[in-house]
Amino acid sequence: MPGAADCADASAGSARPRVSILVPSYNHAAYLRRRLASIFDQGLTDIEVLVIDDASFDDSGEVLQDLQQKFAFTLVRNTRNSGTPFAAWSAFSAWARGQYFWICESDDFAEPDFLAQALANLQATPGAALYYCNSWVVDEADRRIGDTSEYFTKTWRETRWDRAFVNDGRSELADFQRRGQIVPNMSSALIGAEAFRQALTPLLTRFKLCGDWLFIGRVLPHGKVIFDPARRSNFRKHEVTARVRVQSARSQAEFILTKFLLSRLAHTAPARLADLLAIDIYRFFIEDARWHQVLRAMLRVSWLHTARCGVMLGYAFARKPGLWRRLLARGFRRRGD
Repeated sequence: MPGAADCADASAGSARPRVSILVPSYNHAAYLRRRLASIFDQGLTDIEVLVIDDASFDDSGEVLQDLQQKFAFTLVRNTRNSGTPFAAWSAFSAWARGQYFWICESDDFAEPDFLAQALANLQATPGAALYYCNSWVVDEADRRIGDTSEYFTKTWRETRWDRAFVNDGRSELADFQRRGQIVPNMSSALIGAEAFRQALTPLLTRFKLCGDWLFIGRVLPHGKVIFDPARRSNFRKHEVTARVRVQSARSQAEFILTKFLLSRLAHTAPARLADLLAIDIYRFFIEDARWHQVLRAMLRVSWLHTARCGVMLGYAFARKPGLWRRLLARGFRRRGD
């Protein structure tokens, strides 16, 4: 299988497609100069950049106006916060004219060769819909404090991410994405425009924790996926952008619904869905949230998909009553009842 460097050599001299780039900005004034400089330092000319400031209350507006004197990008400033990053994604999708889309989180930044290598891989792989790579994890002062290879090792306990690979998107969805997010940093991904547009759905705006996970899962059926183990992006970890702790009930609700929706997209059998959700059901016994609180949170996200999930699980547990008995016994032992 060719690696990123081989792909780059194979595509040298070929015409590069246009890349449309979105920088969704909210209260990241301190990082915008580095973010935009890393985009315009990619060495490619056929790009278009849209920055959407979602009603920031720091000095992002002034910083962006100043940066427009140096860089050529379109700036949209919302007067009211949209409440979801997917509002910016939808506006960007309607605006963009490129063949590939790059979501550049406003506090991250890219290595200078990210776009060249991403495009080389995508152009060398007919039918590819998604490229993503490893990222350095950096702190507020741009110091490297880790990398996303640690995420793959800890989360998946597999070695497949130690090397480059190309896989069928549907297989990736069924075997991996429905179990967890394979793209830990959205800034490290370049996505085909058609796949991006097909993956967008209003339902994403209802997810506070798992929207990116669900979105990538919806991208995968539209083509092949390429992973590059090189660290070509920088994923910032700091107090400002650390996710606000989601309440236990909401967290469990979104995890269950995301796994259900992706399993349904992958045409997973009910029994396999029950096995997948075993850990989420077990959380009822070890976390503060009760089952009725999780159920209410699920209904707030989508009553229709909650009902469908319940029917599918009911069928699965009717077929495999031993699984339910094991979960109950394990839970009661943990609580000491």
